[in-house]
Amino acid sequence: MSFFVASTANRVVKNTLFLYARMGTSIVVSVLTTRILLNALGASDYGLYNVVAGALAMLGFLSVSMSTASMRFMSYAEGKGDITAIQTIFNSSVRLHRLLALLVCGLYVIAGFFLFNGILNIPSGREMTALIVYGCLIFSTVFSITIAPYDAVLNAHENMFFYSLVGIIDVFLKLAIAILISYSDYDRLLFYGVLMAGESWLLRFVTKYYCDRTYSVCKALSLKEHDNGSLKKMASFAGWNMLNICAGMISLYGMGIAINHFFGTLLNAALGIATQLQGVLMGVSGNMSKALTPVLVKKEGASQRQQMLEISYAGCKFSFLLFSFFALPILFSMPVVLQLWLKNVPEWTVLFCILLFVSSLIEQLYYFIYHAIQAEGNIKWFNICSSIASIIPIILTCVEFQLDFQPYWAILNWIIFRIVMCGVIHLYFAHRLVNFSVVRWSRYVLIPCLASLACLSCIYWTIRPQLYNGLLLQLSLIMAMFVISLPVYWYVALSRKDRNVFASMIRNIKRPVR
Repeated sequence: MSFFVASTANRVVKNTLFLYARMGTSIVVSVLTTRILLNALGASDYGLYNVVAGALAMLGFLSVSMSTASMRFMSYAEGKGDITAIQTIFNSSVRLHRLLALLVCGLYVIAGFFLFNGILNIPSGREMTALIVYGCLIFSTVFSITIAPYDAVLNAHENMFFYSLVGIIDVFLKLAIAILISYSDYDRLLFYGVLMAGESWLLRFVTKYYCDRTYSVCKALSLKEHDNGSLKKMASFAGWNMLNICAGMISLYGMGIAINHFFGTLLNAALGIATQLQGVLMGVSGNMSKALTPVLVKKEGASQRQQMLEISYAGCKFSFLLFSFFALPILFSMPVVLQLWLKNVPEWTVLFCILLFVSSLIEQLYYFIYHAIQAEGNIKWFNICSSIASIIPIILTCVEFQLDFQPYWAILNWIIFRIVMCGVIHLYFAHRLVNFSVVRWSRYVLIPCLASLACLSCIYWTIRPQLYNGLLLQLSLIMAMFVISLPVYWYVALSRKDRNVFASMIRNIKRPVR
């Protein structure tokens, strides 16, 4: 732990601050954007957009898996310090992603014939609009695929400043689009889809232009100069990773399609809101992951496995604490938060949000174990087992809905199999592949995190009966939980070494200011 702090603290702290600036801006702007969109489009059109986007995203495992492979191999080569390998990997990555963009575009067109002929439950008269929105989303996805190698370069160089800047521009553009369509006299859903496609192209142009001017590896791009060995390794890694991501995508977005098929678009609006709120808060821990993951992979590339494992243990604990710090006060007061945010809260939204928050809390406990396995690179059987656990929930959900089970069973199945069972699989393969200590993880991560969660839950249920009436008192309770959680984490979740590390990081932040 001390080696990790001494060698990387300044860089990690700086990058994390950039990412939290992005996150804070994103949360505030996204909350406002969603409310404007929901009012402008209406619950039915908002749900329709989410189900069409969900159907498209369900097929996005191809680009996600290849992007993950590019980032892993680029960071690994940076850790080894092999300049030639870095250039070769970038050339190969650009070539693969352009071919992938063409493949994905073709698959989306073919899938559209099935999705719009019986699978999606689209309100009468909105079929053509949904089809055009689907086309706009294909356009956006193709652009996002071709820019992935440049994101890998930013990630390998740990350039979180530019990444954060682009993210902030992204959320403000989406806010501007939401405001614009709210004053539009045209078909608002159609107008929204077209503008979102244009926004995606603009961000791709900005990112590519910056990387071409900043990094020599991008300036020296040559699609003719690539290594077949690197192509095969990246394709193999992406292929096995694709299996796991594909299963997760099918399970998650298939859940939305199943709810749409059995219950209609209004419940898709509820699930879309819950998923968005969960995603915003996942950015809290995801930002730290973004800052730490390239460091972790570089350690493995430099044959410093013990330091890599130390980062993994610390990442699991602080990922949970960061997410729970923001999530628990909201979780405890979910009805009030949603009422303030949306005003008109669709049915089932509160329960969907609570269940998704619980699933995310569990997932944070082993989140960085996944990155340790990815860094090692031998991911075949890990992904096969994870894929099996991921696909079970959607199969079980469809059977249960046929038997008239309530909608929340979709998320319960997700928690049991995709979250809990996959957690066990992560621990097993991490121990087997990189000698990850389950005992140390239990003592350092699991027990302290659960103890802090139990303490905060007891405190909340103790003071809640005194503050159940009135909006002002409810807001006071939320703020009180934010304040109370800090000493609880400090004394219950953090060890003495953790507190020393945290104090050292604060000193590293202050030092440049003096």
